[in-house]
Amino acid sequence: MAMAAGAIAAIGLAAAPRASADDLGASCQAPGWDMGSEISTFKSTAENVPAGGSVASLPPLEIGVLYVLKLRPQNEVSYLQISNKKSLVQAPLGGLTSFTVVGAAAYRITVDSPLWIDLVGPDGTIAPSAYTGWHDCRLFRKSVEYTLQAGQSYVLQLSEATPQLVRVVIEVAKH
Repeated sequence: MAMAAGAIAAIGLAAAPRASADDLGASCQAPGWDMGSEISTFKSTAENVPAGGSVASLPPLEIGVLYVLKLRPQNEVSYLQISNKKSLVQAPLGGLTSFTVVGAAAYRITVDSPLWIDLVGPDGTIAPSAYTGWHDCRLFRKSVEYTLQAGQSYVLQLSEATPQLVRVVIEVAKH
């Protein structure tokens, strides 16, 4: 009898992750947004990178790679473009990174924490083409899309964060 109970418990444990994965997938989607690539990437191992504090110290990010950025006190960051967003955080953290786009497309920047995402290109701040957010997704919190031109380098500005470590990925958007 004990063996049967142990076998039933083992079957129950084996089934539980599948239900969680299904729930996770559903809780991390949004209407019109295919987040399958981001869900898969956020389940992978991240590369640790300290966020830059100025243009002279921009760590380059690769498209499709998950990073854990170590942010710094925001007052130590020299932003290229100052955000006009009102600060709601007492001791905000932030940082800078860069990336280069090979092909023209819509790109999605996805993070796991509530913070501001701004993107600066050769001609200044780039307005997002779309954005969405999640409160029930355990993998990520916010995703912002930008239409970007081929062969250009961009500066990713993160601000108004409270956690020091933020996971981020840049992916080609899928709809």
